[in-house]
Amino acid sequence: MGTVAELEAVIGLEIHVQLATKTKMFCGCELSFGDEPNVHTCPVCLAHPGVLPVVNEQAVRFALQIAAALECEVAPRSIFHRKNYFYPDSPKAYQISQYDIPIAGAGRLGDIRIHRAHLEEDAAKMIHVGESGRIHGSGASLVDFNRGGTPLVEIVTEPDLRSAAEAASWARLLRETVRQLGVSDVNMEEGSLRVDGNISVRPVGSDALGTKTELKNMNSFRFLERGIEAELARQRGLIGAGGRVEQETLHFHPEDGSLHPLRSKEEAHDYRYFPEPDLVAIAPTEAMLREARESLPELPRAAPATGGRGGAAGRRSADRRVLRGDVEAGGGCRGAHRRQLGHRRAGRCAAPGRW
Repeated sequence: MGTVAELEAVIGLEIHVQLATKTKMFCGCELSFGDEPNVHTCPVCLAHPGVLPVVNEQAVRFALQIAAALECEVAPRSIFHRKNYFYPDSPKAYQISQYDIPIAGAGRLGDIRIHRAHLEEDAAKMIHVGESGRIHGSGASLVDFNRGGTPLVEIVTEPDLRSAAEAASWARLLRETVRQLGVSDVNMEEGSLRVDGNISVRPVGSDALGTKTELKNMNSFRFLERGIEAELARQRGLIGAGGRVEQETLHFHPEDGSLHPLRSKEEAHDYRYFPEPDLVAIAPTEAMLREARESLPELPRAAPATGGRGGAAGRRSADRRVLRGDVEAGGGCRGAHRRQLGHRRAGRCAAPGRW
């Protein structure tokens, strides 16, 4: 193993995007942020005995739009799996997700490869009562099931990022891309965009991957960058002192820049995945795929050059505007999308599985 200075960063991101459907992923409960706790629930999302889930069609169409924007290959047939774990925010004791046959894979945004994008449901919201607001040191925890069952697309990158700054910049580009699609408001403060970082180091010039750790639920790009920088420094220091990195999940405390272990990092077999027996496969028609492609707006990476600058220089200029959150391309579509999303969220749907 090389010296600390010779260890390069290897970073991949997992991004959870809440979809702006009117109803939940597998039931007809309304989605609305900021309402009183536990008012948008039903026997399906509370996992009462004998209930059956129904797939939200609009969530599938939104996922296809994201796949098209990220140049992903769409699976002709994908299925849902049960991801088994016990935690108070999951009344079923499993999450309906996708495992080895996701709806999309093998894509790209800029220079960063997309490994997969899959559909799943969100967990409920845990509220920890105590001074820190976190589970460590709290006297009690409350659960708000309004969020439980919200449609998510999880986007997983390949480990192509090489610095904390690059990871934060690329995450900003992804947020703006999804925002332009109008499928989510990608509001990090409200939790509709959450980013996890998978982080490791390796000797410069090596193709091997080191032991990774995971930083969970970064709720701002600044904290994402600071958290990754702190974890890279920790790993380099540990290896430089002759130690070794353990695979685990960590929480970054932005107040003092410290890292706190949450749990040992699980492997796929820990979740005992098996196909969801109550749901049929997703098999998008050619018409659905064509509609997703044709619905794409002008995306940030294809923004026109300004100020007389063309070619690569113009694209870099447009990218810098995206990363500052100052995109004006598309005729003010950000405001239009916010109005559109607000209209969707205000509506109520009578039938399960419809938006």
